[in-house]
Amino acid sequence: MKLTLNLHALLLFHTVALTGSVTAASRKLKISQPAISAQIRSFERQHEVILFEKKGRKIALTPIAQRLLQPTEKLFALEEQIRIMLEDYHRHPQGKLRITGNYMATSILIPKWASLYKQKYPEVAVKITTVNSAQALDSLLQYETDVAIFGHDGLPDERLESLYCLELYRDIFQFVVAPSHQFANQSIAVEVVMKEPFIMREEGSTTRKRLIELCEANSVAPPAIELEFNGLNETIQAVVAGYGVSFVPSLASKPYIQSGELAGVIVHGVGITNKIMLATHDPALLENYVRDFISIAKSNLEQRV
Repeated sequence: MKLTLNLHALLLFHTVALTGSVTAASRKLKISQPAISAQIRSFERQHEVILFEKKGRKIALTPIAQRLLQPTEKLFALEEQIRIMLEDYHRHPQGKLRITGNYMATSILIPKWASLYKQKYPEVAVKITTVNSAQALDSLLQYETDVAIFGHDGLPDERLESLYCLELYRDIFQFVVAPSHQFANQSIAVEVVMKEPFIMREEGSTTRKRLIELCEANSVAPPAIELEFNGLNETIQAVVAGYGVSFVPSLASKPYIQSGELAGVIVHGVGITNKIMLATHDPALLENYVRDFISIAKSNLEQRV
């Protein structure tokens, strides 16, 4: 026989656990302290568990309560997402498209697609969020976005199995410097270039991961990251200004090299691919206006920036 869960009691437990006391939970939820205590005790009796124990004047989580904390956090985060979806439905009756992409996607790819999309669907609200690749995928898996575009190394990833995935591009990472740098347009050994000061994206970004993988593959110590930015454009602009070396996708660096603001560094034996993926949930379950954005992206694949 399946147990029936009192979700309201779980919310009370979760709030007490996070705030550290029934008093604080009472203020946050605007529910009386006796009502909170009574519902938690009822939940404990029903399921034959103890959730809190006294530690002096404070309360502490029991082992079972500690185990419940993470899934209840996910449960109520999902509840919040559903609430936002319902609010968006009423606030944007014609639909709201949420797109999350890594820095290269939102600065180079998505702007054109979003413009084409808005010309066709001016009544649909469009929200574009920029994060790193790992965060973009997490956002999709947590139903915080409708479409995610991110860099992926191509290795098996069980998180992608439940998603619809489309490979947009296979780009190549390259080393870049300012045109005045001594390595500009020169052929340099990987161990030599790694001794230069580097300007890189934050930890967790695809470019940072690929640089570390390259160092490991060549048994070379990682370079000193002298400047770190939470964005690809900021990283490139710092190199353009004349300091250090960076390792970036060629799709992002190409316009700067063509304009003479950047120069490439030829490092033999380096050919790391940057696979750019578009992912969403089952297209059959998506609103038409979401599927149409994906169609626009697919129809423009051959038109590289």
